This record gives sequence, C-alpha cells and structure tokens, in this order.
Amino acid sequence: MTDYCIVVANGARARIYALEHPAQPEFESGPDLVEVQTLASPEHAARDRAVYTDQITGRNRRPTTGGHDYDEHRDAHDDEVEKRFARDIAEAMRVQGTRHNVLCADSRMLGFMREALAAAGGPDVAEVAHDYTSLSARDLQARLAEARLVPARRAPGG
Repeated sequence: MTDYCIVVANGARARIYALEHPAQPEFESGPDLVEVQTLASPEHAARDRAVYTDQITGRNRRPTTGGHDYDEHRDAHDDEVEKRFARDIAEAMRVQGTRHNVLCADSRMLGFMREALAAAGGPDVAEVAHDYTSLSARDLQARLAEARLVPARRAPGG
C-alpha cells in the first residue's frame, strides 16, 4: 500500500498515480510514480463532434426582419459534463485511501474537483494549478518533488 495518490486531470482525462518504493533500496533507485488508473470522459471528447450542431451562424438574419441569437447552452452543458467527470475522479481518489494526495489540474477543473471532493467526503489534497496530463511519470515526479509535494527519486543506496 502506498501513502501517496497523485492525480493529474483535465476535462477529458485523468491519470492516477501511486508512489512505489523499491523493494531493495540499496540496489534499486526510487521511489517511482506508477500509473494505477486512467479515467476518460468520452462525452467531453465528443462535444465538438456529436453534441452540438455543425455550425453556429450566430444570428438568424432575414432581409425583412430582425434576427435573434442562437444559444445552445454549450457552456452550461460543458460545465455539467466536467462536474460529472470531477465526481468520478473524486470517487477514485477516495477509494485509494492514501494519506498524501496531490491534485494537478487547470484552475477550472480544480474548482470542479474541490466541489466534488467536498461532496464525496474525499481526502484533503495539495493542489497544483497546472495541467500535467501530458507529462511522463518521471517528469511529473520531478516537478512535484521540486515543489516538495512528493519524495524525489534517489539513486540506489541513497
């Protein structure tokens, strides 16, 4: 069992990492971040293709009458999709049951995650306001170690 749960998330994807210590630290480097779960929001990924009409003209203009604006409520729908995804991520974090939790996401997703964690009775988390979903596990660990949120990797015997 690990004491660390690190989550990197954006509106479409979340990656959950655990920090695993080497079995023989005198012979192996470590600790290492290991991805234990990936969550995806297919509804978020499909929003530009399938959820909305192909084109928004902005206004319905006729030569003889005035026009009106179209409003497909895209922002409200996007918010709801991301809130549901944040609840899924919060539940996955709660299940991990770790003492040290780090959440890396952009400021918008962090807001949704705060609400979801509070509602789910989720763990306390250290927040990092960056979208690190594209980083490798080793690069992510290096950045979080610089911020003193996780232990840095050490050479064997170190």
